[in-house]
Amino acid sequence: MSGLAKSIEALYFDYRPVAGHLEGCRYRGTDVWEATRYTWESFDGERVEETIRLACHECGVVHFHGPSDGIGSFETTHAGQVGYASKPEKVLGVWLHPGPRIWYGDDRGPLAYFITASKEPPRRPEDVIGKVGWSLGPRGGVRWGAGIGATGHATVLRASEQTWASRRAAVAWVVANAQDAAVDR
Repeated sequence: MSGLAKSIEALYFDYRPVAGHLEGCRYRGTDVWEATRYTWESFDGERVEETIRLACHECGVVHFHGPSDGIGSFETTHAGQVGYASKPEKVLGVWLHPGPRIWYGDDRGPLAYFITASKEPPRRPEDVIGKVGWSLGPRGGVRWGAGIGATGHATVLRASEQTWASRRAAVAWVVANAQDAAVDR
């Protein structure tokens, strides 16, 4: 039984929760997690790698195991760094679901946000009204871009032709134009 366990005692008494919930989380000391799998396939359909994600939407701990390319790795972080499992923010009547930061600890916040009508995290591109994200402008200032919808391949269905100095202004463009896009369908 190589790595499984050496005894009945080990099987029943020595296994511990995979990733620790934060202090005060109602799931602390348990193995209650959203468990999901990401499989990346090559163009010919061959599975290249697989990563398992454990996430707690209550306390924000996110644990990754993978890729399963024979080596494998573990990483535990917080939703504030990766975006996923963070609490969404309500802005102008819609919900913003954050993505990852440009690098660990960057104080400018997430690079992009999905925008939905519901507080629930989007599960498929059709759940996304739009997307806003920041980049550095020509003089080094933060500029916000926006787009309507999502394709599932890091693109939007229709991008704005301008940028804004604030995230709120970019969200306002999405809200105004998403209604027009829904009428056009």
